Amino acid sequence: MRRMTLAAAVAAAYCASLPAMAQAGVDVVAPAEAAESAPEQAATEDVPENAVDGVRWTGTASGAALAASGSRDLDDVGSRLGLAARLRSELRGEAWRGLIEAVGGTRQLAYDDAPVLRQGFVEYTHGPLQLRAGRQIVVWGRADRLNPTDNISPRNMRALVSDIDEDRMGIDLLSARLQLHERWSLAALHIPKLRASILPASLWKPVPSLHGDRIRAPGSTDALRLDYAGNGLDASLSVVRGYSILPAFAYAAGPQLAQAEVRVLGADFSASLGEHWGLRGELADTRFEGPPPPGLGDHFYAVLGLERHFDGGWLGLAQYVHRRAERTRSPGAQPDFVLRANRAVWFQNHADSDALYLGLTRAQLEGDLSGDIGLLQTTHGRGRAWFANLEYRLDDRWSLLARWQHFTGPADSDLGALRKDRLMLLELRRTWGWQR
Repeated sequence: MRRMTLAAAVAAAYCASLPAMAQAGVDVVAPAEAAESAPEQAATEDVPENAVDGVRWTGTASGAALAASGSRDLDDVGSRLGLAARLRSELRGEAWRGLIEAVGGTRQLAYDDAPVLRQGFVEYTHGPLQLRAGRQIVVWGRADRLNPTDNISPRNMRALVSDIDEDRMGIDLLSARLQLHERWSLAALHIPKLRASILPASLWKPVPSLHGDRIRAPGSTDALRLDYAGNGLDASLSVVRGYSILPAFAYAAGPQLAQAEVRVLGADFSASLGEHWGLRGELADTRFEGPPPPGLGDHFYAVLGLERHFDGGWLGLAQYVHRRAERTRSPGAQPDFVLRANRAVWFQNHADSDALYLGLTRAQLEGDLSGDIGLLQTTHGRGRAWFANLEYRLDDRWSLLARWQHFTGPADSDLGALRKDRLMLLELRRTWGWQR
């Protein structure tokens, strides 16, 4: 039981970090539009000729059949089959727009853990000011996949999805963005109740009374981000104060699971070094407000990468990943599974961690193969993670998507404990679009 708890906790930590979206230049408060598949994007890009009085309605819908080699719960469940559907629609005027996105799927794919309504917000723009209210997906960070500053949108880490960014869940918030200058902008977010990420279900097995998919912070979370864009450099400074999207175990009269109060100072950048080369980086310093949960402490997390652009839409990237974390023990005796689970979820079970990430990406091209492959190799413990996300567009409507992840290393290492999380997933997707 103890070994399964550790493995599930480590799975939560690495599932939280490896799939993080980090496309350079993602809008600080925009929904994760860059994470959608090409067929769904293509159906909404053109302005319809029959738009009336500047108001236009666009949308996409998709249905998919999926086959997976297992689950993401470390429960040794065999192959799974399931169906999924998505609907995204947008109504846009001259100064306003409304967007709604709904996602559903069969229970075998763990879609039932997350709300059906993924996004639903209204937005108003007047001059340099943009206001938005409702359920949104907020993606921060300019490093690739490993994003220390991406601390706003939680994930459904149980979901079997072919696109690793489709497990993000929307959160209810108010946001404002002010264009201060041609190259400077300031964004502010207020989140009344930040929802926690949904971790692998095996984590709750030692304590059946816990429900890890129903955690919401007891108070509000606020965030501020200052952005600069221009002259071959995109950069930002950010601060988040409130609650973490990662839950942690506490132990008073009995085991409890809650979101800890934190303050995160972050920065990221993406710079052009000529026609083919680029440099990107990201860092975050996380401090707990008050006593940290058992086994946890303040920590520093940084990523620095060098990229190379090739002909044909190819991008190669090498990133150095560095993490340093303080370990503190709360007063009084704590059950061992509480300490081990918290450290694994938050720190990948190592207070000092260094790794090298190598990735190769091809831009999305119509009727061609796109996607990315990558390798994460730790500098200690011989832990290694392979993964791939690929999409082949058969035509304007049909796509074949594939996801593969494979972990190796000693069973008690951070990546070796994920050997039960090895996964192959195939999806056949059909997309429809409309414009009015």
